[in-house]
Amino acid sequence: MKKIFTFVLATLLSINVFAQCPLSTAVDFTATDCHGTEVHLFDILDGGQYVLIDFFYTTCGPCNSACPKVVEAYQILGCNMHDVFFMEISPSDNDTQCQNWCQQYGVEYPTIGTSSGGGSICNTYGISAYPTVILIKPDRSIVINDLWPISNAQSITTALANHGIQEYDCTSPASASVEISDITTTNTTVTATFTPNEDCASYYYMIGIEAEMAMWMQWMQMSLEQLVMMWGIQATSSTTYTWDDQAPATEYTIYVVPVNADTTLGEMVTATATTQTAGGTGLSEIEMTVEVLSATEVKTFTTPNDQTAEYHYGLIEKAYYEEIGEEGLIQIIQEDMYPYYEYSEWKWIDLSPETEYYGFAQGFNTNGEWGTITLVPFVTMPDAIGDENALSFNIFPNPANDFVKIEGNDLKTVEIFNMTGQTIIRQEVSGNETTIPTKDLESGIYFVKVNGTSTQKLIVR
Repeated sequence: MKKIFTFVLATLLSINVFAQCPLSTAVDFTATDCHGTEVHLFDILDGGQYVLIDFFYTTCGPCNSACPKVVEAYQILGCNMHDVFFMEISPSDNDTQCQNWCQQYGVEYPTIGTSSGGGSICNTYGISAYPTVILIKPDRSIVINDLWPISNAQSITTALANHGIQEYDCTSPASASVEISDITTTNTTVTATFTPNEDCASYYYMIGIEAEMAMWMQWMQMSLEQLVMMWGIQATSSTTYTWDDQAPATEYTIYVVPVNADTTLGEMVTATATTQTAGGTGLSEIEMTVEVLSATEVKTFTTPNDQTAEYHYGLIEKAYYEEIGEEGLIQIIQEDMYPYYEYSEWKWIDLSPETEYYGFAQGFNTNGEWGTITLVPFVTMPDAIGDENALSFNIFPNPANDFVKIEGNDLKTVEIFNMTGQTIIRQEVSGNETTIPTKDLESGIYFVKVNGTSTQKLIVR
């Protein structure tokens, strides 16, 4: 009698009597299908796809009749790669039975059986008749509680079209990508060409050292893609770009984040580039000149020789240098975190007026051997601002060749000194003007100080 009852129950379950799924909102689940692929319902919905679930079992007559039509609709609607994601769930079939079913009907979408809680999921959704086909919207609402009858594939595609689900070929969805090509390097530059594919609406690109990027990801709690989009350069078409001021003999990674037309991100593209080695094995020497601009500003010009792989430079007050000595200055240089590799110009501000300084520089060769220290003494101009005794005066011609004429009220002394602070000419004056010969002076920049208070720059050619 029990055997007869079981047969009757199975027969009743195989007949769809319009028993709808009673839920209005989807319940999340994570399961592994019969082929070992994990399926997480809410991840799919959060990705923007509808989800169609076919509740079935393999010995159900109407399920066998409906399955080929569901498979055909799956193919018409883009094979899970576009608007809708198909899956099926059985309350009573194990993985082997599900695999045989998939082979029989050509099912390519996930099939979840008892091995991964199919029965529990069916119970959660209140499924009482099979097949029951439901449609879940990305906002997790169940918008079709039972798609029946399934007379052909068109009956499925028509029902789903009412929810904006369109037909697609079973091809890969649009995927933005960017080709990185024509990478060239020097010891301090990296050049690359970026070519986006037709699916790429825009892209971001930047260069970095892999270990440093990992450090920034940890510190800022951001993904690599987020860092590239925050710090990188955005482009929409093919472009060639050169990064300069890179470190010699260093491996860099070029990062590109492509963006699809719907603003989703494509897969990150990377390429590596190693800068060339700089310098030689000889003595590193750095040429340095200093131009005094005012009482608080100077400009430095540094040029390494061809043996220099890396160098560092800066300014130091003469009094402090005499206090720490050469060994102390070497320590400052070799602990400096700002290396240079080529010619450099820099304007220094906020210096102390009428103060003796040294400009300094030191580099090392490709063997890491440090060269000699370059020291350039100079003195900043006096600060005459706010000095009641400051005198307004004119000097001409400026630039001067053979002589310079100085005019001002009540001149008493005129001094000319060079950039290192050395007095070249000192002349007592009585009156409002004086002429000083300059033909014996070397070409360069000098300073004219009048009455010990006012200073102007003089150029001699």
